Amino acid sequence: MKILLVDDEPDVLDLLQLLISLEFPDIQIFTALDGLGGLNIFNKNLDLDLIFCDYNMPKMNGGSFFSEVRKTHKDLDFVLVSSEDPKKHKQFENDNHFHHIDKPFSDKAIFNKIRQISSKKPSPAILEGEPKQQNFIPVNLDILLHLRKVNSSLYLKISKDKFIKVSHNDIEFKLEDKERFIKKNVDSLYVQKNEFNSFLNDFKKIVLSKMAWDKAQSQEKIDLLSNDLSLVQRATSVFGWTPEIMKFAQENISAVINILKTEPTFNRLNELLKNKKNFKLTSHLIILSIMLTDVIKRLKWESDKTIEKLTFAALLHDFLLDEDLFADKQTLLMANDFSSLKITPEGNRLYNHPLDAANLVLDWPLCPPDVDVIIRQHHEKPDGQGFPMELTAQKIAPLSAVFIMCEDLIYQNMINPDINLKSYFNGKKSFYGREPFKNIYPKIQEMLEQMK
Repeated sequence: MKILLVDDEPDVLDLLQLLISLEFPDIQIFTALDGLGGLNIFNKNLDLDLIFCDYNMPKMNGGSFFSEVRKTHKDLDFVLVSSEDPKKHKQFENDNHFHHIDKPFSDKAIFNKIRQISSKKPSPAILEGEPKQQNFIPVNLDILLHLRKVNSSLYLKISKDKFIKVSHNDIEFKLEDKERFIKKNVDSLYVQKNEFNSFLNDFKKIVLSKMAWDKAQSQEKIDLLSNDLSLVQRATSVFGWTPEIMKFAQENISAVINILKTEPTFNRLNELLKNKKNFKLTSHLIILSIMLTDVIKRLKWESDKTIEKLTFAALLHDFLLDEDLFADKQTLLMANDFSSLKITPEGNRLYNHPLDAANLVLDWPLCPPDVDVIIRQHHEKPDGQGFPMELTAQKIAPLSAVFIMCEDLIYQNMINPDINLKSYFNGKKSFYGREPFKNIYPKIQEMLEQMK
């Protein structure tokens, strides 16, 4: 079977090619970055069995490419893989061999479509899609560079059956690493088969979360903050956030909620946000999102993508708590007494909620990477006296550190609205004096200095 993949996003092509090659190793795959390139490949390979194609692309879009294909091949199966609604385009109407898969797509949707179409072909050999019996899977250097943080060991192929390890897991793959291998005429490294699912999940989160984010931003925004501005009025009067920060935070909150709507697990969040009984919990989530936006803008840490991750974390970190448990958490945080949590079932639920919430998002492909880490660590402390893992400063991720410091301020303000937050935070300089907290501390001080 021969398949042509057409998409102007190289990451999407890489992901599709990896998924299909692993599930259906006997399929021959061709790729193109736009409709015109796809047409050139199509004209040279008129015996194609199936085309997967995006719609919005430069040079020639998916609709025009489809029309060109139909001039000579009326029965060739054509799958539009796009968030574009095909009902808006007349060329797709009443075509028995046209199919549509919405973006972001799932593995199952792609595999089922291939099986459905292949079942009509003379040879049913690929229906079960048995994977290749190989111990190492090749990964292009560009994929590794885009992934950056590689949680799997990497190997170099020396001969047909010999591989040597060139890096351990949990490394950052940089441009200089790619250039070093290119000089040796190496364009791919290898991941062991038993680690590849984890590697693929990491890559899927990058590609599919971006698709979901782009789609959410193109949808009509949920005007969440204007539904009840009393949630943030007091906080804005305290912190003095600019209209620009408020607007940017609101857009990100709305985009995240649009994405969460696609996952039934998170249906409860929408009810939490709308229920006025959850005033403290809801205001905490929204105010935290705004504060994180402000601090990351000041830090200039690849701000848009980082704020996206932190907004997900802000809205989901207390997702498994109700208003009563949230109130108990505030009391216990102020008392600094976490050992008593393990005595009762509700206490255990409170103690473990960072782990439970992190596990919910860990394998959800539409959630960006690192969100699970932020959620898992959001109650840790630089002195190792936090929970549930009792991590010390050097084991806490930088984004988690920002989150922890912002939550500290918000809790203080909720418990005691008359507190002088600038004085309070100045007194925490020694507590936050270790990295990664030390680098963040001055930017939060800067924000507090600009308070009204």
